Formats: sequence, structure tokens, C-alpha cells
Amino acid sequence: MAKTACRVIALDDRQFRSGLERKPAFALMLMSMMIARLRETIARLAAGNVLGEDAVRKESAVFDPKRLAELAEGLSNDQPVYFDRGKSILQEGQPGLRMYAVMEGHVAVTIGGGVVERLGPGGVFGELALIEQSQRLASAVAETDCSLLPINRTAFLLLVKTSPEFAASLLGSLAERLRTLTSRLR
Repeated sequence: MAKTACRVIALDDRQFRSGLERKPAFALMLMSMMIARLRETIARLAAGNVLGEDAVRKESAVFDPKRLAELAEGLSNDQPVYFDRGKSILQEGQPGLRMYAVMEGHVAVTIGGGVVERLGPGGVFGELALIEQSQRLASAVAETDCSLLPINRTAFLLLVKTSPEFAASLLGSLAERLRTLTSRLR
């Protein structure tokens, strides 16, 4: 509901995808807006002490196996990294230098010690800090032995510019995270 007089732009799926193809910065702008909403939602959940493991219901995946293989092939200069079960992958508050796609294994993402998301093959994490060039919002730990594909900021920006599917997949992932976390406010 509009609180003041305003103008809005409505896009159907075709127009949205066309916008991602023509203007990759459109995807980055939308990602930044969603991240701001995620940060706000997480702050509200933390203030209400509502971040916790009980709310994690399913494992998240952004890429199906075929798309994940294409991503790995396209980033052939970046070799997978391995983490043993129980090892910390990244820490809340650290500078974000790369994001990761889960090739094999399972990862738990935590904020303030509470699990907020579980990721399996095709899941991604760490992208928020790359988009904003900011500190990590969450920590991640290997729940099983894992193989992860690291993606640095340069490769990330190139993927957003050259692959509207990559951008759309990440936007969908961010939207799902926002929906999941916002539902906990009720």
C-alpha cells in the first residue's frame, strides 16, 4: 500500500529478464535493495532474540546440478577449496573477499550463533559482502566434508554482466532468504 503519492514500474517476467540482459547494474541495484532489507530484518530478529535453529526447515540450493557444473567450468581458473567437517569457512564481521558455491557436502550458515540456513550442492553463500563490499553478515561452517567453488568479486561482477541467468538465480535466492527471515517476524 502506498503511503504517499508515487509512481511505480511493473515488470512481467519477460521484461524483468530483458532488463537484466540490457542493464546488469539493474541486478546489482536490486540485490543491494534486498540486502538492505535483509540487514534490517536480521537486526529486528536479533533484537527480538528470534534467530534460531528451529526455524531452519529445508536446505537451500540456488543452482541445479547442470548449472552448477557450467558455473564451475566457466570459472576454471578458480579451483575448488575443501573444508573438513566442523571447520569454519568464514566468520561474521570479516571482510568479504569471495562468495562460495557448494559443489559437494553441506554448510550451515549462522548469525549470532543461530543457524539461519543450511546449504547443499548448488547453494551459495558470502555474496552479500561481495555485492556491498562490506563485512560478513553471517558465519559459515562445514557440516560435512565439503568442496566449495570460490568466486571473487571480479568473477562475480563478470558473471552478473554476462549471465542474466546467474543474476536471476542470485536475486531469487536473496528473495527467498528475505521471505524466510521476514516470516519469522510474525
